[in-house]
Amino acid sequence: MDAKQLVEAVRVAARRHNKSWENLVPDEFRVDFAHEEAEELAYAEMAAAKRALRDHICETYGLTIRELASLAML
Repeated sequence: MDAKQLVEAVRVAARRHNKSWENLVPDEFRVDFAHEEAEELAYAEMAAAKRALRDHICETYGLTIRELASLAML
C-alpha cells in the first residue's frame, strides 16, 4: 500500500471503531455487552492500520518511533 491508502485505511478503521464504540456504550449510563466483541475487533483493526501507517512513515523517513512521536507532539 502507498501512504494515501494507509491513511485511508486508518480513517476507515477509526470510523468502524467509533461506530462499534457507540454501539457498546450508547450513553453515559449504559454498556451493551452484546457489542463488546465487535468493539474489540474494531479496535484491533484500527490499531493494526495505525501500526502499518506508523511503520511506513518510520521506514520511509528513517525515523524511530520515538522521533515520530516527538514530531507529532510539536
